[in-house]
Amino acid sequence: MEKLKIALVGVGHLGRFHAEKLCQIPQAELIYLIDIQEERLFEVAKNLKDKFGKTVKLERDFKKTLSEVDAFVVATPTTTHYEIAKEILLSERPLFLEKPIADSLSKAEELIKISEEKKIPLQVGYIERYQKAVKRLLERVKNPLFIEAHRLSSFAERNLDIDVVLDLMIHDLDLVCLLKKGVEIDLIHAVGAPLFSDKPDIVNARIIYRDGTTCNLTASRISLSKQRKFRVFEKGGYYSVDTIEKSFLEIKPHPEKRDFSIEKEVFPEDDPLKEELSSFVLAVLEKKEVSPSGKEAILPLRIAFKIKEEVEKNLKKLL
Repeated sequence: MEKLKIALVGVGHLGRFHAEKLCQIPQAELIYLIDIQEERLFEVAKNLKDKFGKTVKLERDFKKTLSEVDAFVVATPTTTHYEIAKEILLSERPLFLEKPIADSLSKAEELIKISEEKKIPLQVGYIERYQKAVKRLLERVKNPLFIEAHRLSSFAERNLDIDVVLDLMIHDLDLVCLLKKGVEIDLIHAVGAPLFSDKPDIVNARIIYRDGTTCNLTASRISLSKQRKFRVFEKGGYYSVDTIEKSFLEIKPHPEKRDFSIEKEVFPEDDPLKEELSSFVLAVLEKKEVSPSGKEAILPLRIAFKIKEEVEKNLKKLL
């Protein structure tokens, strides 16, 4: 079996999970763990050895490994994405890059341009696409009238280099873009506030499309409880995805009976992180298109930056 030799850059909170999943994919061979903190490297390497019997090489500088692997997975803080990803793409190595692509649109667009000009696969980590409950939602929804999302987390001292829009809401914006593909946005109104950091920690955004569809999205990293819910209403149906519960709920009204039916599916064995990394590995080996590519992933990022502008504008009115 042909295997893809991979280096993982960044073994912090999220990168540790990437390391474990890569060890579980038959077509992937994790060669290097790379991080600037040696203590992290030793800790994650020991975990892989104990759990999977896997021995990996350790390195602090990803540039030293460019000629030794076939592809890279990058799970470092967003502010470092541009510098690392650019070097990898220029070396013509396929790249799986955690969301968001970069901390500015111009940097993200430059990375995508390099990827396209050199024909190098660039997959962005929009993990919700790989949730089975979300896939079921995308299969069922035909013509959404109203979309509502709540993505709430308690405060954690990580990802503070970006605000809650790029940190959390970006996932829901990606799903909105999939459901409203090709439809232009008419209006964006967004409000938010910083609390524990110097960037907005809670944001509510209202997006109205030209066809009348309205989206109400809330993202918070200062909540007392965790919530991951995405709801879609259309004529004749209401759908809800809970990615913590790993469930899909469909409600169909029966006006003639003044009643409704409920269908619920739960996917307890779902492993979206493993699924998206497997998708990347197989796409590279089989020379197929990665999903989402950088070009596709830029769409929700553009909306995210418009929301950020709106939040900043409305914050100035209050201060």
